[in-house]
Amino acid sequence: MKSQETQNTTTANNLPVAEDTPNYINPQESGKSEPMTQVQSDSVITNQDLPDPRVRYGFTLVILAILLLVVAIYYGIINP
Repeated sequence: MKSQETQNTTTANNLPVAEDTPNYINPQESGKSEPMTQVQSDSVITNQDLPDPRVRYGFTLVILAILLLVVAIYYGIINP
């Protein structure tokens, strides 16, 4: 009998999840979304807009190599 009273008091003090979370995390009407405007659809970057992945990886490797070369010259590992 005492355990039922304890359960009632603990559940009465807890807030429901929907009331405790902000609206931007848990929107009330998640099924309804507003249509995307032309400006919003133009600003979306897709994979077609990006260059080839080999170009991106190559560019990243070149930048990393240049950075390592500058650091090696700065610390005297490589003497120009």
